[in-house]
Amino acid sequence: MFHKIIAWSLGNKIAVLVAAGFVTVGGIWSIATIRVDILPDINQPTVTVFAESPGMASEEVERLILNPIESAVLGAPGVTRIRSNASYAQATVNMEFDWGTDTLRNRQIVQERLSQAILPQGVKPVLGPSTSLLGEIMWVGISSTNPDVTPMELRTLADWTVRPALLKVPGVANVLVMGGDVREWQIRLNAERMRRYNLMVDDVRMKVEGALVNKSGGVITEDEKEYAIRIMVAPKEVIDLENIAVGRSAMDGRIVRLADVASVVEGPSPIRGSGAIDGKPGVIVRIIRQPDAETLAVTDSIDTTFASLGASMPPGVQLHPNLFRQEKFIRAGIGNVEDALRDGTLLVVVVLIVFLMSVRTTAITLIAIPLSILATAIVFKLFGFSVNVMTLGGIAVAVGELVDDAIVGVENVFRRLRLWFLDGEREDRERVVLAASIEVRNSIVYATILVVVVFLPIFFMPGIEGRLLIALGAAYLVSLSASMVVSLTVTPVLAALFLKGASLRGHEQETRLVQKIKTIITPWVGWCITNVRFVGVAVVAMLVMTVGLYAISGKEGIPPFNEGSMVIMLFLPPGTALSTTNDYVTQLERALLAVDGVAQVSNIAGRALADPHGGNTNSSEVQIALKPGSVGERDRIFSDIQAVLDQIGGADFSLGQPITHRVEMLLSGVRAPVVVKIFGDDPGDMERAGKQVVTALKKQKGIANPRIQQNTVVPEFRIYVDTNRLAEQGLSPGEVASDLEMGLMGDKLGQIRLGPASVDVVARFDPESKDSMESIRDIALPFMGAQSLGSVGDVRVEGGRNSIDHEGGKRVLVVSANYQGTDVVGTVDAAKSALEAEKLPVGVTLSFEGNYKSQKESAERLLLVFLVGIALILAVLYHAFRSWSLVALIMTNIPTVLIGGMIGIWLTGGSVNLAHLVGFISLAGIVSRNGIMLIGRCLSLVRQEGLPFEPATIVRATLDRVVPVLMTSLVTSLALIPLLLYGSEPGKEMLHPLAVVIFGGLISSTIISLFLTPALFYRFGKEAALRQTREASSGF
Repeated sequence: MFHKIIAWSLGNKIAVLVAAGFVTVGGIWSIATIRVDILPDINQPTVTVFAESPGMASEEVERLILNPIESAVLGAPGVTRIRSNASYAQATVNMEFDWGTDTLRNRQIVQERLSQAILPQGVKPVLGPSTSLLGEIMWVGISSTNPDVTPMELRTLADWTVRPALLKVPGVANVLVMGGDVREWQIRLNAERMRRYNLMVDDVRMKVEGALVNKSGGVITEDEKEYAIRIMVAPKEVIDLENIAVGRSAMDGRIVRLADVASVVEGPSPIRGSGAIDGKPGVIVRIIRQPDAETLAVTDSIDTTFASLGASMPPGVQLHPNLFRQEKFIRAGIGNVEDALRDGTLLVVVVLIVFLMSVRTTAITLIAIPLSILATAIVFKLFGFSVNVMTLGGIAVAVGELVDDAIVGVENVFRRLRLWFLDGEREDRERVVLAASIEVRNSIVYATILVVVVFLPIFFMPGIEGRLLIALGAAYLVSLSASMVVSLTVTPVLAALFLKGASLRGHEQETRLVQKIKTIITPWVGWCITNVRFVGVAVVAMLVMTVGLYAISGKEGIPPFNEGSMVIMLFLPPGTALSTTNDYVTQLERALLAVDGVAQVSNIAGRALADPHGGNTNSSEVQIALKPGSVGERDRIFSDIQAVLDQIGGADFSLGQPITHRVEMLLSGVRAPVVVKIFGDDPGDMERAGKQVVTALKKQKGIANPRIQQNTVVPEFRIYVDTNRLAEQGLSPGEVASDLEMGLMGDKLGQIRLGPASVDVVARFDPESKDSMESIRDIALPFMGAQSLGSVGDVRVEGGRNSIDHEGGKRVLVVSANYQGTDVVGTVDAAKSALEAEKLPVGVTLSFEGNYKSQKESAERLLLVFLVGIALILAVLYHAFRSWSLVALIMTNIPTVLIGGMIGIWLTGGSVNLAHLVGFISLAGIVSRNGIMLIGRCLSLVRQEGLPFEPATIVRATLDRVVPVLMTSLVTSLALIPLLLYGSEPGKEMLHPLAVVIFGGLISSTIISLFLTPALFYRFGKEAALRQTREASSGF
């Protein structure tokens, strides 16, 4: 078939060139319109459910809301994992679905299941917006240097000017606002005066809520005109509420107005979340894109929106658009990989010119690179792939290999045309080109097939790691396959058109470099053939040492990113007030601003409404933006920030990077690399087990900041009502409880529309009535015979759970830690072994997750991938050679990659990560090419040219193929040098270790294969070679 493809191409040159032109145009269009992002889509389809339950403690939320919701959704089709949380006044349930499932269908399934849940009256679960964890693309701060601009005005500006403008931006899914004071019309009820007039909070609610909205009187017609009737009762100012009648005095019958029992003011709503910028209060706007939106395009639109908003900001109000921008990491990462791709291509050009010393042959060979990349862009556009650091990295890693097939073809055509030219041009030139191309077609095809088949099993890897590697592998394999097609079609056509007699003049002889190389290796190849046993033993000894090196190396998962920003998750003791948290974070931010390299610091504390990943009032997320040019100092800045955290103390910390933390969240549900989940039924037993886990982790080198998730007992004011005393007064406990709930927590009576803003109208007891336990006990009740709460009940300080987490419907307590070493698997394994030797409380089980679980599972899966790949290589090689002995000889090249690969790993850190393992797998296919070319040429000389099977023939075959072997290996390895340099730059984190292994492994295997393969072939391949000569059973 491939013979016919080459022959057809040479017979239809114009058609081939026109097709190449269409690929060029289509590829350029695809590149211009394709989606760009930092990573492939690694967000598992997720549906989030929120259930607000004002006033409920976490234990009541768990029992009355969380458990019924979980029971309803457990077993829903497609659900793979359920994580949920019950905290004060809110339940949050996150449901993960199978990869590839439709989001709208998933939401419909959840909505149908929720309808079956039996929940308390007034609790209505709602589905969160369709967003993703990595979709939080920007933090923008709003602050003011004008003292006349109050925090309330700043928050109103954010809520009703900035947020609506951002939600109109295409691709924005949600905008969360934290910080400042939420504007509220407050009816501050005086409990004593309420009692005096025998009024309940519910009486006030019924009278006021109807007076907040204008009414309609229909339509009347008069004098042939139609008039709408509007009944204008809605207040325009807060003072208008004072005159609303709420009852009548039982003593003298006079009207009781709202002003008689309450003060009416405009003030800030009680908040459970705040924001700050550089240690000063401000408003933080968090922007979340839609799952299918392009980050760069959305960010550009957001910047345009802010540019238009900036002109309308009040005097002194400042926007801070650079607190966190995912776009910076994307542009830096994509730019660095593009630079590496460009520089790698230039190095390929240098190698080709040095070896070929011919501009025409170099140009013909190089055509494979742009055509292959453009063809890959077309395929990606058709199948919906994005351009990201993984897909670009796949092409950058392959850029040297893209010309390998062309090198083999062009070099052989050039060699045969030189002989043709020296022979007087007696044969038809195109027949020479066709014969030369056909001679190496099997080497080209089978070598490419081997690289493809060894990578194919990676496409079946599950999880986040699989999604990352599939993107890299797709770019790698599509570009290589395209290069093979180019080498079989375009390359022969260009060779036939441009390598004519005149262009060969001056190139009758091989270049001096090639002659020098052949002169040097000729005696060594002969020596190895006669001393094959010594050479084999030496190689085996190096392999044994290499395996030992791998055994003692550290093991890690996904290499850490270098994002240009950092994040601190901060946790003060449970029960800490928001104001105390803010004071602590202000002190921390000022200390962080003194760290060299830190440009800006911002934070949010507590939780925003409808935020599935928010925290409690004792927690804060601190974003640290670095100065331009300090990206390369990440490790030093990390160390300096850790020193600041250790010095301040008094809180638990998790230090990391924003996107890395979110990837960790995707892996385990916790923003930390080391995670141990403790499952059980008894909270006390779980906490005891948690302390054992923390103790075990602290003993391990590299573990930093181990902490138990603060699902613990915090103090509560609990009001116990004496039902007997209430019964004596003819009162229901429900009446008293409802009145207290509305008065203490607040009862939203309605909203007032003031311009573009809506303002809640809320009734609650005045601050003096509920600022201490004594004042709560003395709250007057609006019932005769029950003068105060203390007369019919008691107020006690007791403990209650601040937050309760579930996973899979079971209670879970999490222990998390940072890791600052190079062997997370070995470290956590040591802690795991220590805990297994201890006795845990009955009914408690541990699950070790995070990067540890990811790395162990990935290593096991990649081992399976490698074994399947080797099996496929065996099948392909047997199909090519029809001889198991020849297959075994070619396969001897594969283990030799370990020598150079492991040396490279040790020179760059000594720890094996996921990308290193992928590099070893890809090498299994790459290095088989050398054996195919060497042995294939030997078979060709013996069978087609009738040479005897002797050392001289083996040496000649090696010399005939030494140039393409060295050129393909050199262009592949040297093209990786840009990825080897400055490996910590954004975008190179996964590609640098991959390049280290391929570079080192390719060098070691190429050197060894040039000498070991001919020696082994002469020692063990004679019978197979002679049999193939008789039977002509292979294509070589």
